[in-house]
Amino acid sequence: MVNDSLKLLNTSALKEKIECLRNESKSVVLCFGHFNVIHPGHMRYLNFAANLGDYLLVAVEHFEPESEASKAYFDQAERAQSVATLGMVDGVFALEGAIEEFIPNVGPNFYVKGKEFEDKRDLIRGEIEAAESCGAKVIFCSGEVKYTSTQFLYEKEDTRKERKVENFLKVCERQDISLEKITNCIESFKNQKILVIGDTIVDQFVACDSLGVSSEAPVQVIRELNAREFVGGAAIVALHVKELGAECSFFSVIGDDPAGDFVSRKLAESGVNTFLYKDEGRPTTFKIRYMVENQKILRVSRLKQHKIAKELEDTILENLESEIKRVDGVIISDFVYGLITQKVLDGIIQIAHKNGVKVFADVQASSQIGHVSKFKGVSLITPTEKEARLALADETSGLEELAQTLIQKTGNENLVITLGEQGLLVYRPSDDRQAPYESEYFGSLSTHAIDVAGAGDALLSCMSLGLCAGLSVTESAALGTCMSAISVERVGNNPIGPSDLTSYVTNLKNHHLRGLSVY
Repeated sequence: MVNDSLKLLNTSALKEKIECLRNESKSVVLCFGHFNVIHPGHMRYLNFAANLGDYLLVAVEHFEPESEASKAYFDQAERAQSVATLGMVDGVFALEGAIEEFIPNVGPNFYVKGKEFEDKRDLIRGEIEAAESCGAKVIFCSGEVKYTSTQFLYEKEDTRKERKVENFLKVCERQDISLEKITNCIESFKNQKILVIGDTIVDQFVACDSLGVSSEAPVQVIRELNAREFVGGAAIVALHVKELGAECSFFSVIGDDPAGDFVSRKLAESGVNTFLYKDEGRPTTFKIRYMVENQKILRVSRLKQHKIAKELEDTILENLESEIKRVDGVIISDFVYGLITQKVLDGIIQIAHKNGVKVFADVQASSQIGHVSKFKGVSLITPTEKEARLALADETSGLEELAQTLIQKTGNENLVITLGEQGLLVYRPSDDRQAPYESEYFGSLSTHAIDVAGAGDALLSCMSLGLCAGLSVTESAALGTCMSAISVERVGNNPIGPSDLTSYVTNLKNHHLRGLSVY
């Protein structure tokens, strides 16, 4: 394995390396950027570039010391060092001048730019001309979109865990996030009042034995052993909020059935203030997951997805108006089963803005059709990458371009794009006019996920409380990352309390204090 420091090239070392590659008839691929925060989008881009040739050289952009950009980005040496740690990168050069002047010195075979630049060629005309003048092929690609990580194929679990914790601590150090501060903030959740509205789901997990394949047909045969129900959907968001110590009101629609009664009872036992409207035209959404050991074999859903009646819309909005006046934040958890109609959504946002109440929102669009872009002018949305791409009908842009487009389209204050096992990307306002939004990447902390279905609910609950309690969006994302890690390592939706979350963050803090490599 090449030492990372040996990848960092000065002018003479670069010249010698290029001459050596030419003598060996090796092809050179050149990439260029600021690489302020390395995230999965960069990894896809660089992986694609690395596969084009024999040697991948990355040039890291330089900013003048007194420029606005230099204040918004990390030191060039730090950025270059971060790029050098990536396995697919062979060499890194910290530019002192313009990329147009540097390209002829390298004479690459390929010059790779992100897909977002394909329609902005005028902005990089100098780069294109410099590359083409020395015979390089200019390629626009942000890499292959992947929704699943393959890192587990190459690392042992204990090694992965150590790497994940260290990377998380590095981000906290870089963003000046105090683990002590976010731990103390958990205590202040008890001072928050939150209203949650969204679709209620009951999740049933059925534990089974595998009996093999039927002799009559190629069908898996399983034997049911035991079953357990959990509150899900927006209702688990309400339970998380309440369990973390805040006062919580919950608005939803249920059926006149045992599943609806189960939800009512569980919420009442937890002390959630409920506004549950029974709709005789629909059952309570009920999802059955058949499992052998920790492996889900099949999911069966009993549901109806039609919109609620106009009379019910009016009733809900009338009650919401009086309830919103007494809360600090509203969480909209939309599973696209008919409660969050356009009229209800517009009413919530209008009432909340009139009363100075923050709105946080998410939409579930895995097996349903829902667009997160319908949430406009809210404090935070937390779509998955797939949901963001569905909302924009965009399967090719890099993550940075995808996020910027979604922010511009919705006008929302903060954006988190969740990346499953790869973690999440946070986008927040910046003081830089040329780059109005800054980004940060938090890798996931879990290495032994059992049930990932509730990770987004846990994240949304925790981040909303964090923002209401005065944390920044990056501090809230750090705390939410811990909350999600706890959630995915449990079967079913179990509300997470302050002691669990505090213990998790404290363990990370102790890891840091033991001197286990933050830098």
